[in-house]
Amino acid sequence: MHHAAVDLNQQMLPVFLVLMLAAAIAWFFLSNRLYTELRLNYPRLYETLGSPKLFMKKSLTTNFKVMRFILKHNFETPVEPGVIRLCQGLRSLFFIYIICLTGCLVLLLDKTGWI
Repeated sequence: MHHAAVDLNQQMLPVFLVLMLAAAIAWFFLSNRLYTELRLNYPRLYETLGSPKLFMKKSLTTNFKVMRFILKHNFETPVEPGVIRLCQGLRSLFFIYIICLTGCLVLLLDKTGWI
C-alpha cells in the first residue's frame, strides 16, 4: 500500500505543475483583457487600481488593489457583465493556482519526510 501511495505522489507532481503553468498562461491573457477593458471603458476605476499593466513594473500596492478587485463578489463601481466574467475567471484561476501550489508543497514535504 505504501508503494502505491508513493507512485501516486510522484505522478501527481507533474500534473500539479502543468496545471499551474496553464493557469499562469491563462492568467496573463485574461488579466491583459481585463486591464484593456478597464483602461478603455472605466478609466477612473483603472486609475483607482493604480493603472495596472501586464508587463510594466507594478507596485505591491497596485497588485493588492487589483487582487482585491478581482476577489470581490460585489463591485462598488457598476461594471458590465463581461468585466464580471473576466474577474470570475481570474478568481477561479487564482484558486486553482493556490490549490495546485499547496498540492506541490504537500507532495514535496512528504517526499522529503517533513510530514
